[in-house]
Amino acid sequence: MAMDTACMEPANAVKASLTPRPESAPTGHGLCLLLYVAAAASSSVLLWLCFHPIAWGFLGWIALAPFLVLVRAQVRPTVVYGLAFLCGLGFFIPVLSWMRVADRSMVGGWLALSVYCALYFPAALFCVRCLERWRVPLVVSFPLTWVALEYFRSFFLTGFAWYYLAHTQHDFLSMIQITDLGGIYLVTWIVAAVNALVFDSAYQFPEVRQWFHQRQLEAYRTYASIDLFNRGVLAEWLFRRNLIFEAAALGALLIGVYWYGEIRLRQNQFRAGPVVCLLQSNLDQRLRENAAEQEDPGQAAESVRKHFTLLCMRAAFNHQTPPDLLIWPETSFPRPWYEVSPKLPLDQVPPAWRDAEVDMRDTLEKFAAAYTRVPHLLGINSRQLDEHGVPRQFNSALLLGAEGRIEGKFDKVHRLPFGEYIPLKNWFPFLSWLTPYEGDFGIQKGEKLTRFKLGDHHFGVLICFEDTDPFLARQYVEQTKDGPPVDFLVNMSNDGWFDGSAEHEAHLAVCRFRAIETRRAMVRAVNMGISAVIDSNGRILKAREVPDTQPTVWMVSPDRFGYPELPTSEWGQFKKKAGVLKAVVPIDNRASLYVATGDVLPMGCWAILLGGGGWSLIRRRRSA
Repeated sequence: MAMDTACMEPANAVKASLTPRPESAPTGHGLCLLLYVAAAASSSVLLWLCFHPIAWGFLGWIALAPFLVLVRAQVRPTVVYGLAFLCGLGFFIPVLSWMRVADRSMVGGWLALSVYCALYFPAALFCVRCLERWRVPLVVSFPLTWVALEYFRSFFLTGFAWYYLAHTQHDFLSMIQITDLGGIYLVTWIVAAVNALVFDSAYQFPEVRQWFHQRQLEAYRTYASIDLFNRGVLAEWLFRRNLIFEAAALGALLIGVYWYGEIRLRQNQFRAGPVVCLLQSNLDQRLRENAAEQEDPGQAAESVRKHFTLLCMRAAFNHQTPPDLLIWPETSFPRPWYEVSPKLPLDQVPPAWRDAEVDMRDTLEKFAAAYTRVPHLLGINSRQLDEHGVPRQFNSALLLGAEGRIEGKFDKVHRLPFGEYIPLKNWFPFLSWLTPYEGDFGIQKGEKLTRFKLGDHHFGVLICFEDTDPFLARQYVEQTKDGPPVDFLVNMSNDGWFDGSAEHEAHLAVCRFRAIETRRAMVRAVNMGISAVIDSNGRILKAREVPDTQPTVWMVSPDRFGYPELPTSEWGQFKKKAGVLKAVVPIDNRASLYVATGDVLPMGCWAILLGGGGWSLIRRRRSA
C-alpha cells in the first residue's frame, strides 16, 4: 500500500498544479455582471468596426478578446450564454442593416438572419468552455471551434458565408495569400488564435482576474502529464510559463505567413487574356419592380432596354480594339429566355411557349448583329419546360456568340434564401412574410457548373452571392464532368437592391478571397456597382476614367510600375454610377493547394470536436 501511495505522489503533484487555488468569495456581483456585459458589448463594437463602412480591419486581431472573458466567467450558465448571444446580436444587427434597404418586408428577414447568426456565439462559447475543462490551450480551442462553426454556417440552409473573421483582413494582402493553402478558414484560424493569445496574456495579470471576480487561477497553466516535464527549469519556462511558448510559436507562424504572402505578391507577371467590357448599370431594383407592377410592364422593359443600349453602344464602339466579350449584370436583360427540354414530345409543348422560344432566339440573333457582332454574356431570367411539361424558372447566364447563336448557358446553383426560395416553406408557411415578393415565387437550382469557351480560354460564372461560397469557385478550377479547369472567373450581380449601402463594399471584399483561393482572376459586372477586375493575388486593379464619356468609361491600364491597385478608401467612388469598365483579364496558371485538398482544415476541426464530444460521453457512461 505504501508503494501505491508513493507511485501516486507525482501524479497528485501534477493534479495539484493544475487545480485552481481558491480565493475568498467575490464581492460586488452587480459590478462583476456589469463588467461581463461591457466585455461582450466591446466585442460587438470592435467587430462592427472591422467591416464596412468603417473597415478598420486591424481590429480583427483583438476584436474577440473581450468576448473570451465569458469563457472563464464564474456566473450562471444562462447569464454567460445569454451575454454571448447578445454579443453576436449586437454585431450582426448593425452589420447586416443593409438588408432592410432592399424592401420594407426585408426588415423581418434582416432581424431573423441576425438572430440566427448570433446563435453561433453561444455555440462557440459552449464548445470552448468544454475544451477548457479538458485543459486544451485557449490558443488552440478557440480557433478550432470558430473555424468549425464558420464552416457549418457556410452550408446550413444553403449557407451564409459573410462576415467571417478572415474577412476583416481582406485589405492586408500579405496576410491572406495563405488562402491558396488552406482556404479562408486558415486565415480565420490564425486571427482567432491571436485573439486567444491576447486574452490569455492579459488574463495572467491578477488585477484583470480580480476585476471579473474570478477564483484565483494559476497565472501559467501546466499541460504535461509526465512528471519529468513538470520539474526544474524546463517546466518553469516551457510549461508553467506556457504563454511564452505559445507566443513564440504564433509569432513564428505570423512571420511565415507574411513571408509567404510577400513571395506570392511578387509573382505578378500574368499573361494577357481576353479583353472584356463590364457593363455597370445604375438601376434601382425597387423602382424597376414598382414600374413593372404599377405601369405598363412593356414600358418598364423599354426603359431598361434603352439604359443597356447606351452601355452596349459605348462598350462595342468608340474603342480602337473591340472587346472580346461584353458582360452584363445579373438578370439585367429585359426579356426572359424560353426553352423546352429536348425530352418533351413536341405535341405536348404549348403553342404560346413554342412561339415565345422562337421569338426570343430571333430577337437575340438580331441583337448580336446590331452591336458589331461582339459576344455577350447576358444575365437573364430563363424559363424551361422540363421533360414532364412542368415550367421551371432559373437565374441564368447566357453566352450569346458573335453570330447570334447561343453557345452556352449556366443556371445559378446556390440560391439565396428568402430572395430566390423559401427554406422549409411547406413546414413554416409564415416564412413567406420575410420576402419582398407576394405569392408563389422562386427559382430552381442549376445542375452543373458550365465552362464557357471564349477563344483559347475557358471561364466560369458565379451569379450574385455565389462568389461568397468557397466551394463553388474551387470546383471551377478542377477537371470535372462539366468541363476543363477555367482560366478566369466572372461574377455577375444585381446589387441595385441595396442602393449604395455598405453591402457593395462588403460584397467586393469577400470576392477577393475567391481569386486568391483559386489563383484565378475575377471580373465583376454589377448593377449599381462595384464592378471590378481582381487579379489572382486579390488586388483590385485601379481603373481610370476616360474624359468626356457618357455613360462613363473606365479603363484598367498599366503604368510604368505595372497595374496600380485601387485603395479601399476609393471603392465608394464607383457606386451608383452607370458606365463601362474595359480591361484585359490577367491569366494566372499557378496551382492552388486549397483547390486540390479542399476544406480539410474545417472538416478536421469538426472531427476533433465530434470525436472529443463522443469520447467524453463514453467516459461519463463508464464512470456512472
